[in-house]
Amino acid sequence: MKKRVLFVSNTYEGYPNDHILEAFQNREDVALDVLYSLPLHHKDTIGQKIFHKCKIPLDLNNLNKDILKVVEEHNPEIIFIVKGLSVYPGTLKKIRMRNKDSILVSWSLDDMYARHNRSFYYTQGLKYYDHVFTTKSYNVEELKSLGARNVSFLYQAYSRYRHLNETLDVTEPTKRDISFVGYADEIRFRTILFLADNGVKVELAGGTWEKFKSDGHENISIHARDLLGEEYSDFIRTSKINLGFLRKINRDLHTSRSVEIPACGGFLLAERTSEHDELFEDKVEAVFFDDDQDLLRLVRHYLSDDKQRDLIRMRGLKRCHDSDYSYDKMVDIMLLKVV
Repeated sequence: MKKRVLFVSNTYEGYPNDHILEAFQNREDVALDVLYSLPLHHKDTIGQKIFHKCKIPLDLNNLNKDILKVVEEHNPEIIFIVKGLSVYPGTLKKIRMRNKDSILVSWSLDDMYARHNRSFYYTQGLKYYDHVFTTKSYNVEELKSLGARNVSFLYQAYSRYRHLNETLDVTEPTKRDISFVGYADEIRFRTILFLADNGVKVELAGGTWEKFKSDGHENISIHARDLLGEEYSDFIRTSKINLGFLRKINRDLHTSRSVEIPACGGFLLAERTSEHDELFEDKVEAVFFDDDQDLLRLVRHYLSDDKQRDLIRMRGLKRCHDSDYSYDKMVDIMLLKVV
């Protein structure tokens, strides 16, 4: 008997919602309904941005009405909500009252205790969820303090359908020495500039790096656009070293790239944290640095040692596969906890 799941996402396309959605779609024991909080190809107007900044995002796609309609018609066993910034507390309360057997689940990769990631609706609605899943270990107790009843920590994941390189060719030619794919910020750029000033060539990818183009440096190349799908995986795979920076504003101890880079067959050189140490063995499956000077030393060492670099990235890939750091496994864990 298939479980009926209502999957509520905030965007039609884009990481990470499509990754977790694919994991649900590829399960034979799930019958899936999907709703989106924003219209296809939506771009915020100035007024909508103001409402969002005020933590009261507009329901532009009649999401709350559609949720209640699907719940009434299909009576899903599980209502799985990604972030849910525009899901009204009143909507969740009505579900609690009308469909007492439905299980309400909240999931997000963001630091949802941080005020810049929350909305008024999200905070007020936390108490109605049966289970909240977070990839931020420190959020477990913090979200409980906001009213969440059951909160579980999960490590981030890779997509079996978009990232995993099961036939890694260690002789594949590399196109660049050092790369970073991700959001631009001043702290990250200072470290990248330090590497560049010391003769290291770095390539950056992501639309947000455009603002640093005016600070042009001969050792820094900027691809001012997002890399998606195979292009993202290929960029990682054809970089000798992939940097794994954390976002200080989100208090990250690991990120999606922490798992995606090794899963793609890339060499991960990331900031040292307790969670990185749990995911991979240092200098065996990935390499971790402590500060800028340590990073420069490690970059120079591993750029000069192709054999060791290839061994580490192969072991990192094997760890992802053997430990199953996939979204499919993440969904398995969540369903076991809530059903």
